[in-house]
Amino acid sequence: MYIGKRHFSVFWTPKMGRSVLLLLWCVSIASSLAPGLKLLALAQQNPGFISIDCGAPNDYLDDDLDIYYKADAEFVDSGTNMQVSTRVIDLPFQHQSKNLRTFPNGTRNCYTLTPDEGRGNTYLVRASFWYGYYDGKNQTPAFDLHIDVNYWSTVDSTSWIYEEIIYTPPRDYIQVCLVNTGSGVPFISTLELRLLDNSTYQINSGALVTMWRFNLGSIDTYRHPQDVYDRIWANKTYEGWSSVSNTTAIVTSISNDAYKVPPEVLMTATQVQNVTDLLSLFWKSENSTTVWSVYFHFVELQLQENDIRELTVNVLNESVKTVMLENLKPVTIASFPIAGLSLDLTIKATDRSTLPPLLNALEIFHVSPLPNSPTFLDDFNAMYDIKRTYGVIRASWQGDPCVPMQYSWSGLHCSHDSSPRIVSLNLSSSGLKGLIATSISNLTAVVSLDLSNNSLTGSVPDFLAQMPSLEVLSLSGNDLNGSVPQTLLKKWTDGSLRLRCCC
Repeated sequence: MYIGKRHFSVFWTPKMGRSVLLLLWCVSIASSLAPGLKLLALAQQNPGFISIDCGAPNDYLDDDLDIYYKADAEFVDSGTNMQVSTRVIDLPFQHQSKNLRTFPNGTRNCYTLTPDEGRGNTYLVRASFWYGYYDGKNQTPAFDLHIDVNYWSTVDSTSWIYEEIIYTPPRDYIQVCLVNTGSGVPFISTLELRLLDNSTYQINSGALVTMWRFNLGSIDTYRHPQDVYDRIWANKTYEGWSSVSNTTAIVTSISNDAYKVPPEVLMTATQVQNVTDLLSLFWKSENSTTVWSVYFHFVELQLQENDIRELTVNVLNESVKTVMLENLKPVTIASFPIAGLSLDLTIKATDRSTLPPLLNALEIFHVSPLPNSPTFLDDFNAMYDIKRTYGVIRASWQGDPCVPMQYSWSGLHCSHDSSPRIVSLNLSSSGLKGLIATSISNLTAVVSLDLSNNSLTGSVPDFLAQMPSLEVLSLSGNDLNGSVPQTLLKKWTDGSLRLRCCC
């Protein structure tokens, strides 16, 4: 009998019984596991991405973006899930904008991202916001956004907006914090991290805050899946200038094309009319101390035999580079950082050029200083372990324990040198239960430690005597048992430790 591709037969015999039953059992198990395996596969299809739909009830795949978004519970431990008002929820915005997480309690609330690639790599971090009248008050809040221990931006908009920064973290984690400045309850809709090639967007110090990113000469806006880094290329045309295009495949596989600008973006450009015309663009900042960084992306789309398009790029009348364009080969020119209230960009054809200036895509950033250094790493890790071990819930225990100083954790005193250290920890009457956590011993700069009036049990650990800076220790009002270690008693008797212990 012929069996087609969509048909199969099972011939049952007693000898085959166990094998077939085992086969059917395996098929049943596989079917039950399939949804979970599918979710795992989806989560792994965007390497270098962390994509969070803040306030969403579950994980899901965005089919349009081909990006797997996660709910935010594993990245943040404060806030309230909300949804935009029913009067605007049906507007044609992306799915991620419909949910949000609000932070009515505490001054600073933080998400912690831990990319697989860790510190020393370059990441694009984007936070999106849509108020959407979720609270029915019609009062748009304004608040600050921090990346790790430094200011990033101020959020203040009724419409959907995003803030974006290109950042190289000093640690294996990145904390994105929303700071209540007294002008309403902070909220966030989406938080996204994208791993970039380390050879791109290089800067000696600070971070690059995105101001504009344009797909020139086009009416279309692109991001992922067209852009492998998921940058958002907003469409932009200029009156009086022509838009040119070429549907021939762009050569994006050459060795210096680490920027990977999408072919869909590069296949259009804005162009002036005459070879002697200047392609000039101008922007103005609200801050005279703004430091600008500009990235020009070129591709030749129209070169014919005997034609030459050679262009000189100028920023504020200073030459950045002269480039000869070749057919369909991408070229990126990065400007030097330059300070000023205004930004004047000019592209002009050289004397031997036969074709006028054009520009395919443009990115403009301002350089954001990162003046603050995070808490000493061992202290940082110790405090987060203490927080987890005892389930400490305090509104201020968000973000970095010591920095910025005005948002340091309650119960702590820190030194404020180049690498802040915790010098005092007061957890008296904090509801601590269980053994004294060994991570406390990693607070090697602590001078005063108060664990009194809790429900700590077990014996007094000897490691407390090994803390090199400890001068004051209070353990009274707990359920500790056993004798005090001789090493602690010796420090008490010789006057190097003030000890209150132990029942």
